[in-house]
Amino acid sequence: MGLPSERSQFMKSRLIISIILFWLLFSLQPIPQASAAGFCDAANFVMDVTIPDGTSFSAGTPFVKTWRLRNAGTCTWSKAYALVFAGGEQMGAPAEMYLPVDVLPGQVVDLSVQMTAPSAAGKYRGNWMFRNASGVLFGIGANANSPFWVEINVSAPLMPVFDFTANVCGAQWYYDGGPIPCPKKEGKEQYGYVVRLDNPLLENGTAAGAPALLTIPQQKYNGVIKGVYPPFTIQRGDRFQAIIGCEYGATSCYVNFILEAKYAGGGGTVWKFTEKYDGRFYRADVDLNPLVGKKNVQLILTVSAAGIATGDRPLWVAPSIMRPFSVAIPPTPTLPPTGVPTLTPTPPAVTPTATLPPASSCDRAEFVADVTIPDGSIINGGQTFTKTWRLKNVGTCAWTPSYSLAFVGGNQMGAPASISLSNNIVPGQTADISINLTAPAAPGTYQGYWMLRNATGGFFGIGSAANKPFWVEIVVPQGAASNGYDFVANVCSATWMSGMGVLPCNGTDGDSRGFVIKKDTTVLEDGTPDARPGLLTVPQNINYGWIQGVYPPYIVQAGDRFQSIVNCEPQAATCNVFFRLDYQIGTEPVQTLAAYNEAYDGRYYTANLDLTSLAGKQVKFILTVLANGPAAGDRAVWISPRIVPAAPLAPQSATATATPVPPTATPLPTPAASTTGWMSYQNPSYKFTFNVPAESVFVSAGSTQARINLPFTPGTNLSEKYLEVLVNEGLTPCLDSNMPTPSTSQSLTFNGIQFLQQTGQEGAAGQIYDWVSYSTSKETACITLRFVLHSANPGAFSTPPPLFDMAAETAVFTQIMNTFGWMP
Repeated sequence: MGLPSERSQFMKSRLIISIILFWLLFSLQPIPQASAAGFCDAANFVMDVTIPDGTSFSAGTPFVKTWRLRNAGTCTWSKAYALVFAGGEQMGAPAEMYLPVDVLPGQVVDLSVQMTAPSAAGKYRGNWMFRNASGVLFGIGANANSPFWVEINVSAPLMPVFDFTANVCGAQWYYDGGPIPCPKKEGKEQYGYVVRLDNPLLENGTAAGAPALLTIPQQKYNGVIKGVYPPFTIQRGDRFQAIIGCEYGATSCYVNFILEAKYAGGGGTVWKFTEKYDGRFYRADVDLNPLVGKKNVQLILTVSAAGIATGDRPLWVAPSIMRPFSVAIPPTPTLPPTGVPTLTPTPPAVTPTATLPPASSCDRAEFVADVTIPDGSIINGGQTFTKTWRLKNVGTCAWTPSYSLAFVGGNQMGAPASISLSNNIVPGQTADISINLTAPAAPGTYQGYWMLRNATGGFFGIGSAANKPFWVEIVVPQGAASNGYDFVANVCSATWMSGMGVLPCNGTDGDSRGFVIKKDTTVLEDGTPDARPGLLTVPQNINYGWIQGVYPPYIVQAGDRFQSIVNCEPQAATCNVFFRLDYQIGTEPVQTLAAYNEAYDGRYYTANLDLTSLAGKQVKFILTVLANGPAAGDRAVWISPRIVPAAPLAPQSATATATPVPPTATPLPTPAASTTGWMSYQNPSYKFTFNVPAESVFVSAGSTQARINLPFTPGTNLSEKYLEVLVNEGLTPCLDSNMPTPSTSQSLTFNGIQFLQQTGQEGAAGQIYDWVSYSTSKETACITLRFVLHSANPGAFSTPPPLFDMAAETAVFTQIMNTFGWMP
C-alpha cells in the first residue's frame, strides 16, 4: 500500500544496526542472569521490536527485523563482536555485521538488519547468533548456545478488493445503545463516532501515508463502537490487512481492536488485538479462509475501550480485504458516492438562477446515495443519460406532488428548470429522484446543482441547515469528438496500482514499484515509428509483478469496440508479459474480456474487441499488465488504446502492417489441431513451461499456483473449463494430493518427461467436476497440471441443455501436455 512502517527509519542504507542502550536505574544490585549466569558471553532475548513471528509479506518486499537483547554475560560486547547469520533462510541479509559501539553487561540493545522476503510463497525462518572477538558463537538460552530468529510468511502478490475506509458510511455504525450517524453529528460525540483521516500520525509520530478510520468508542467505561459493513463474498486466499494503533499524542489510549463477522446461520470474533499507547503500531494480517462458502458475510470493525474511554483515539490505517492476484479490483463504494465521512461536502459556490424564497422549517432532506452516475462518471459529449439521487425526507412535512426538483446553478445539461415529484414522500421515507440530462459537447468537468422546492416556492436541500444543494458531476473526456474514449488522454483519470499500492501518474521511469508513463509518440516492437500516443506500463519489479489502471465508469454504446496495439518496447529483449483488458460493473466481480501473452519477438498484436454485450452499462475498464516470471526488463506498451464508436475509424498507416491478430473474447468451439500462435506459460522459479490456446485467460499466475481459463464450446451443460498449476515442495510420492481418490492412475510420458496421470469426478448440489491431473517431480518439487471440466447435472433442469462432448473438450489437454518442457 506504500505505507510507512516501523522499518521506515532504517531504509537509508542497505544494512543498519541501530543501538539503543537501556541503563538500569535506581538499583545497584546485580542483574538477574537467568540460567546463563556465569557465562562470559551470553544474551537474553527481550522482545521482537519489529516483525513478530508469522508476519506476512508479499514476495520481494524489503523489511527490517529488530530484536531487543540484553547482555546477560560478564564480558562487554565490544566492536570486535558481530551479529552473524547462523542458518535457515538468509533473506538477502549480509552474513555478518560488527557492532558499532560497546555493550556492557546488563545493557539492553536493539539490533536491526534489513532483509528481503523471498520470491516464492512459503514460510521462512532465519537463525542469528553473536560471534565474539575470538570467533566463538554464542546466543540465548540456558547454555547461551541457542539462536534467535526471524520468521515470516511469504504470500502471493495481493491486491485490494474492498476498502473499508472508502466505504465508511456504507457501514452501519453502532454503540451498545443504538446506531451512530455517519458522518458524525455535532453534539452526539459522547456516543462514539467515526471519521476518515486522510494522513494521520501513527504512534511513533510518522505519517501513515494512507487514509485511516478514527473510531472513537462511546465515552464510558468499556465503551464500544462497531461498524457493520454490507455483505461481501469471501474467496479463498482473501486476507484482512490494516495497520492499527493509537493516534499520535493519545497517550492514555488503551483499546481492543476486534474483527468480527456475521453470516447466514452464525458469526463471531475472527481476530482480536489489544493495543496500549507505547509508540509502536501493529500490522494486522488476518486469514479469512474460514469464511469461504459462508453466505451474506458482513465484516464488522469493532473497538472497545479497555477501561475508561476518555482519551482513546484508535486508528485503522488502510483497512482492506486483500486477494491474491487474479481479478481483484477495489469495488465501487456502495455508500456514500465519495466514500468519505463528510456526507455532503460543500460544493463550489452556487449562483442560483432565481431568488430563493426561504424554505419551511419542516422541509429537510438527507443525501443517501448516487443511484446512477457517481461523481466523475465519463459521459461522451452529446450523450443523454439519467441521473438518479436517493434522498431521505428527514423533515416533519410530507413532500407532495406540489413539490418539485429544481435546478439552482452550475450547468443545466439540457434539463428542464424543474420537474414535479410524482408521488407523496412522507417523513422518514426514502425516495429515488431522477432527471434526464445531456452531456455538453466540449471536453471538461461539469457540475449541475439541484435542490427541492416546496408548494410555496421555498427551496430546501441537504446539510445541517437544509440549505445545501446536491449535484451531478460528469467528465466529458478529451478525444471524444466522435464519441468513444481515449485511454491515453485520460491516463491520470485512472487509479494506477501495483502490489506496492497506489502509484503516481505520470510515474517515474525506473520506479521499482511499477509505473505508467504517457508517451506522445511510440515505436512498434519491430522498430517502426508510430505517430500515435501510447502508455508505457511497467509492472512491479518482482517475480510475477503487475500493474493496472482502473478507469472511471464509462457508458458503453452498442457497436463500441476496444482497439489498441500491444507489444513490448523496442530493445526490451527480456520482456515477457500478459496484457489483459478487464472490466467491472458496479460492485459485481471483475471480468476479463481478453488476455494476450507477449514475449519480445519483433512482432506486435492488434486488439479489436466488440463491446456490444456491455451496451447501456456503466463500465470501469481496467488495463492490466502481469509479468510472466521476473519483471526485470518488462516494458509493455499499449499503443493508442481507445474505445471507438460503431462507425470505424479511418485506417491508419501504423496498422497497415500485416501482424498476427490476437484472440477475441469469443472462445473457439474446438481447439485447433496446431499449437501455432498459442500463449506461453513460464515458471522461472521451478524452470518449466507449456503453451495454452490463444483464447485462454490467465486468471492468476504465481510461482506455486496458477489458474488459466480455457476456451470451450458454449451452449451445453459445460459451464467452465480451466487448468490449475500447483507446485508442492517435498511432496512424496508426487501426485495430486488435493483431489479425492482417483478413479484411474497411470504413468504417461510427454517430451521424455514421465508424469503420473490421475482422473476422477466429484460433485454436489447439481454440479459435476470431471478432472484429470498430470504430476511430475523435479528435484524437491512436485509439479501438477490439473485440468477441470465443470458442468451442471442435466437432471437439475426442467429442460436439460445439450450434453458437452467429453472427447472434444478434453482433446486440448493432451495438446497442452505435449508442449510441456523444462527451461534452461
